[in-house]
Amino acid sequence: MTADRTIPDYLWDPAAEPDPDVVALERRLAGLRFDPAANPLDVTRLVVVPIAPRRRWRRPLVAMAIAASLLIAASVGLWQWRWSWPEGRAWTLRSQSLDAKLEIGRGVTVPQADQAIANIGRIGTMRLGGGTSLELRATRGRRHRVRMLDGDMHVRVWAPPGSLVVETPAGDVIDLGCEFVLSVSGTTSAVRVLSGWVQIANNVDEVLIPAGASSEMTADLPPGTAVFDDAAAGFREAVRRVETDGGDTGAIDVTLRLARVRDVYTLLVLADRNPALAPALLARASELSAPPGDVTIGRILRGDRSALWTWSNSLPLPPPKSKWWLNWRDALPFWLTTR
Repeated sequence: MTADRTIPDYLWDPAAEPDPDVVALERRLAGLRFDPAANPLDVTRLVVVPIAPRRRWRRPLVAMAIAASLLIAASVGLWQWRWSWPEGRAWTLRSQSLDAKLEIGRGVTVPQADQAIANIGRIGTMRLGGGTSLELRATRGRRHRVRMLDGDMHVRVWAPPGSLVVETPAGDVIDLGCEFVLSVSGTTSAVRVLSGWVQIANNVDEVLIPAGASSEMTADLPPGTAVFDDAAAGFREAVRRVETDGGDTGAIDVTLRLARVRDVYTLLVLADRNPALAPALLARASELSAPPGDVTIGRILRGDRSALWTWSNSLPLPPPKSKWWLNWRDALPFWLTTR
């Protein structure tokens, strides 16, 4: 075929007029035409490659792995963010009539007929009653200190022990990862613990208060032994009389008689703080809740305080201070709780 000829119709339509050049080419290639009769296709010799079924379960697993990774990354980021409060940054304090900044060294008093909510860095919140006077002393990361001269405070903190310290005229109230209510009136500070533990301390002594119990302190006397709020009527008053006058046999008898299994913690602390009364207090505690393992009253009376605290740790008390994170409900805001 010459380069300038048009494509013959015979190439596409066998019914068209034959093209000499195409016909000549067909004759030359006729011997190479495939003959199915002479060369049949043997399908038995074909190699069949099996196709594995699609594993549909892989996609959900991959999605779950990605979601888990994102959740872990978000949790780590949130955890670090909670502890990263800038040093010296003011806290927010809000109420119906007050929208203020709680700055270091500048006190704030909540209006008498009002209530206020203040953030504790990023580790918790506090609800302040009307007339409460508060001053921010120090703040950074997870270390915060305030001074409360008067009023009422409801605190929720989800953080390691010692993250919040409240200075009062009677001594310090040290959060150990918990929720508590603090009331300050004159030189007396009263603490009621709702979850976890609180430590109260002054220049005389210190006391640990578990959830469900309360205590009070003044500056010139040891803080009161923790007593559970549901103790029998008269038990708390008897304990306080024993603390102020160890020779009051009537108060000792009432304390021993009204003590329940739950009050063993109070008896053990009283025994530790009043060696002269320890034999009677420990004997009653043993009747209510026997000491564990090789702990004996004799060991304790000989001065083995570790035996006393082993006994105390065996009691059904809130999670110990080293497991503060178990009190995860304390991380919730006030409006999500009923207390």
